[in-house]
Amino acid sequence: MEPNFVTIAIHTPERAQVLKTLLEQDGIEVQLHPVNESTTEITPGVRVRIPENELSHALLIVEEMEYAQHQGENILNKKNQKEILIPVDFSDYSIRTCDLGVKMAASMKARVVLLHSYYSMNFSMMQLTETLSYDIYENETIKELVRKAEEDMHNLFNLLKRKMTQGELPKVPITTEIREGIPEDVILTYAKEHDPILIIMGTRGKDQKESDLIGSVTAEIIDRSRHPVLAVPENVPLAAFEEELNVAFVNSIDEKDLLAFEKMMQLLTTFKKKIFFTQILPRKENPGNEKLIARLHDYIKHHYPLFKTEYGTIKEADLLAELESYIHEQRIGLMVINSHKRNIFTHLFNPSIAHKMIFHSDTPLLVFHS
Repeated sequence: MEPNFVTIAIHTPERAQVLKTLLEQDGIEVQLHPVNESTTEITPGVRVRIPENELSHALLIVEEMEYAQHQGENILNKKNQKEILIPVDFSDYSIRTCDLGVKMAASMKARVVLLHSYYSMNFSMMQLTETLSYDIYENETIKELVRKAEEDMHNLFNLLKRKMTQGELPKVPITTEIREGIPEDVILTYAKEHDPILIIMGTRGKDQKESDLIGSVTAEIIDRSRHPVLAVPENVPLAAFEEELNVAFVNSIDEKDLLAFEKMMQLLTTFKKKIFFTQILPRKENPGNEKLIARLHDYIKHHYPLFKTEYGTIKEADLLAELESYIHEQRIGLMVINSHKRNIFTHLFNPSIAHKMIFHSDTPLLVFHS
């Protein structure tokens, strides 16, 4: 029986050929198909297709290739150094996020990086015609910002180390970094430089206002980052991640979502979990959807037969309300989505609705990008 092939990437002809060579070196059969530019594909080029049963293996090779693209020659020195990035503002919920990040880092054999940014708006607006005394004042202001940031970071670092010593947290390597700049720009720049396996950020949850900085920054990172982002509301008990977790993998009817599903399973390897494979039913029925849904279900049943898995659907119409109801009914502890272009998540994760999800949900949200 011929294996089902899935698209694992779309690249330029040159990069597609490089990936094909890497995959074939590991014994994976590869098919290259040109993308028809008359279609609605966002990125014309070449589809790299592989057998479904090789998806998990191939995904590791694809990620290593992407890492090499961003790191250049440093790939040989850094490819085995996994890290979880935790942006911090030293608030209580930011510190709780650090506790979760440390526990996840221990399970993934990764290190934790605490990143803080400071920003002097007055300094950025300073005109060339300002007096010397104003310039001195601004320099002193920046020095005070840096001093306070260093003091807070030092205290947070010592707090986490103390918890490790007392057995409250597992022991993992922790490094700290303080940079000047707008928070979202600092986070995105650092992520591009160091390629963390996960970014963990806190939010205030349902009661926060849209003017709250941390929620706004989290929504911006989800919208712009290519890295997985875990947004954790402040009132979520960390113990929930240590018990059996009901995980809703909410997806459109698209084979690309299998890539995100594999990434999720790799990221949550050590978690006790029950998977709710939840598909969005589009407003307009497509005769081919039933066949594709069956293929997606068969893939999961074949590759993850030991996992508790349930299959469900929600309607695209009034999507946010449908999601909220589904989360409540199934007691979902973590919602996972794959945000990629040309499907319903384009609409779900435009900035305004992303803010609604971040500001009006008490359910942790894990977002992948493909």
